[in-house]
Amino acid sequence: MYICNCSYTSKLKAVFFFGLILSLCCACSRAGARRVSSYDHYWVKAADERVEADRKWADYLFNHLDRRTGSRSVALRQKPAQGTFLQIVVHIDAKGKHDYSAVLDGDVLRLTACDEDKMLWLIYQFLASGEDPRIEASDLPPAMIDIAHAEGDFAFEYRGIYSPSNADPELMPVTASHHVDYDWGLWGHNLRRVFPGEVPEEALAWVDGQRDENQFCFSSELLFKAVEAYVTDNYGETGGVRFAIMPNDNGAVCACKACTAAGNTRKKATPSVSRFIRRLAERYPHHLFFTSSYRTTEVPPAEPLPQNAGVIISAMDLPLRPDFAGKRPAENFSRKVKEWRKVVSRIYVWDYMRNFDDYFTPYPCLGVLSERLRYFHSLGVKGLFYNGSGYDYASFDDLQTAALACMLINPDLPLESYTERYLKRFYSHASDILLPAYLSWEHIVKEREALLPFYGGIADAVSAWLDPVEFGAFCDRLDGCAKRTDGMERRRLNELLTALQFTRLELLRMPAGAYDERKADLYLESLYGYTAFSGMKNYREAFGSVQSYLEEWNILKTENRESQNPLKGIRLSCQPAEDENAASLPVLTDGLYALPSDYHTGWFIASSRRFVLQVPPGKISDGAVLELSLLYAPAWHIFLPASVEVWQGEGKMASFGLPPVGEKEVFSKQRVSCKLETVNPDIPVELRFMQVAAARASVACDEIKVY
Repeated sequence: MYICNCSYTSKLKAVFFFGLILSLCCACSRAGARRVSSYDHYWVKAADERVEADRKWADYLFNHLDRRTGSRSVALRQKPAQGTFLQIVVHIDAKGKHDYSAVLDGDVLRLTACDEDKMLWLIYQFLASGEDPRIEASDLPPAMIDIAHAEGDFAFEYRGIYSPSNADPELMPVTASHHVDYDWGLWGHNLRRVFPGEVPEEALAWVDGQRDENQFCFSSELLFKAVEAYVTDNYGETGGVRFAIMPNDNGAVCACKACTAAGNTRKKATPSVSRFIRRLAERYPHHLFFTSSYRTTEVPPAEPLPQNAGVIISAMDLPLRPDFAGKRPAENFSRKVKEWRKVVSRIYVWDYMRNFDDYFTPYPCLGVLSERLRYFHSLGVKGLFYNGSGYDYASFDDLQTAALACMLINPDLPLESYTERYLKRFYSHASDILLPAYLSWEHIVKEREALLPFYGGIADAVSAWLDPVEFGAFCDRLDGCAKRTDGMERRRLNELLTALQFTRLELLRMPAGAYDERKADLYLESLYGYTAFSGMKNYREAFGSVQSYLEEWNILKTENRESQNPLKGIRLSCQPAEDENAASLPVLTDGLYALPSDYHTGWFIASSRRFVLQVPPGKISDGAVLELSLLYAPAWHIFLPASVEVWQGEGKMASFGLPPVGEKEVFSKQRVSCKLETVNPDIPVELRFMQVAAARASVACDEIKVY
């Protein structure tokens, strides 16, 4: 039998009634709360007029409000005599609970930050919030916080972004971002800079019984004195500047008596480099000194370094793809970070945000970068350097740099919302086209758990997210929209559309793609417009001149036009049948040539020491000339073969004469041929390749032709 507990029921009713009243009061309070934009005036006030920092930043906010509203009556430094007003109280609080806070309480908005850098950022968050249409902020990225109620801490102390949209030193403080060209005393493998002229012999590493001009001896007193003079003369002793102290980018390790005594081995320079950094850190306790976990210094030192020493760890081995945490590369990276945390107080990560072989094809990486940032933060990483396209244009770099700057403060930034606000601010006419397209690309990458390569070709983009037909339709819609816009938006769209012609040309070059010379001419004509934009000289990190690409395309059109080949469409076979090669065999007889500057697309690449390409019986006639189109690109470990012989059965028919090539040549296409006098139509013809004796050597061929 159910018995009612009257006492318990009464208490429950009371709690419910109290909660209802409280909820209604809160709702009324929220309904009556005024937004920042609903006031006639802003009364800007220092929290304490006796404190110089409070006064300084109250004046700063007042002056910028005055300038951006264009009216001396909107922002005031004294209490208004009439009209409604919002009092804005500015306060620097080094001992506050959070790095920043913005709290609207009644008619008072309190802006509080732990230091002056964060106060400047917070003021611009207020100016860019879009709360008040009287404040002209069309040049500022959208605010990432709700200016009426926000508090928090910056996720990372160093937030470097090496991209063209972060190249303005006046904008960096606004977005609270950093840039290696402005805030490091030494960066990368640039230790040579401490010497005004030639590096003295005593500072050079001792390798294989002689001085190596490409590496340093980190036990050299002369090297230490040179670094000491460089730091003192240029930055003093109290500035808190960061310095990267790294060996040159090679595997050489000094084996002098002092370095060997420190613990150096043939492949490990950590002992001498860490001792060098210890000396610098102790000599300059107010500066920060970083080594790198890379090549000869990958292993941490045995003993902890001073508190002002740190390490930069590359994330190159951490694939840029969704849901990477928990997989082996992430486990290895986590292990490395944990080992370094035992000996240094600061760990910075060198991460990547571009396909360095193609800056112009969109690279929908924001969702993956957000995941990575949360992961890095969970490991205790204190700083990030994002390697982008430097000073070269990259498609959607403006949006991605703005969003990344926010995510380096808060990795949980609502990306879709921020993307929408950014595009609507800077592409007001085209946002209806750009927004669904960009978000769909990000979604596809997430859905497929796709790999975004750091060095990849157009096929990688198609595999990850790019649908060629939909992409073409997107470009056409965007082009139509651009023609109806003007001003800065028109210029931004023209720049983007010029870059996207590169992607359309690359899609035409894909094996089994829809090569069309008429379309190629249209896209090339548009890409020639790159000269109108100062940042569009290069489309990739190395050897990426757009002008050279256009010239190669003009040659390519002629090659494809003249490609009358009886072998076209004939499937060849390869021994050994390597998986990596099998899929690309059709490019050898598709009638389409490749660009020498791009090994990703249109080339059959084989790395076996010996391999054989086999032409089916009856496809080559007596007296035919067999021609190979080969790639020579030693920087990519692609060489001409040591030999190529033509066989049928057990009989050698001919050999190809291979031309000499210049050692300094970056890449070139070489055509070689031989004549076959008598061919048995009943058995296959074999092309037997032998690689040159070079490490990691490969052979690349884009077309085998018979005439």
